[in-house]
Amino acid sequence: MLRAKLGLTRSNQVTEMLRTSVRACLVAALLMIGATGCEKKSGEAVVLAKEHIDAVLPTAETPNAQSAPSPNEQLRPMRDDETAVDGYVMKPEERGTSRDPRALSHEQWLVKVRMLDNGRTFQVPADQAKWEKLRENDRIKVRYRTGKYTGTVWAAEIE
Repeated sequence: MLRAKLGLTRSNQVTEMLRTSVRACLVAALLMIGATGCEKKSGEAVVLAKEHIDAVLPTAETPNAQSAPSPNEQLRPMRDDETAVDGYVMKPEERGTSRDPRALSHEQWLVKVRMLDNGRTFQVPADQAKWEKLRENDRIKVRYRTGKYTGTVWAAEIE
């Protein structure tokens, strides 16, 4: 009777039922993956280095998209006037400036730390005030999340 009033056929009813239940299942699955996909850790660390990276200067034109490397493309050796930092090759005078390939739309204050309990080394973003107070070899408390399956550090902060 309700079907006749609303004009729903059996296939429409199934579609409506699936539409509402699939959304709820998808949200539940994403929450479970998010909750179980990372482990929260904290501990004491030693400051190894500090680095400031300027923000990228705004440009009027959009940058050209870089094409994917072809299979025939050969890796070139690093030149004498280049340095490698965090997997990026750049000239030393570009490091920390707005031309740094790691530069974002905002300034970054990075602290490289080594955890005392497991020897793991990673970078922690900090605000400017904390960054200025820190010195090399200082001991600090760090909270971070690691992927359970990959061990990758996803988020880190200084306590």
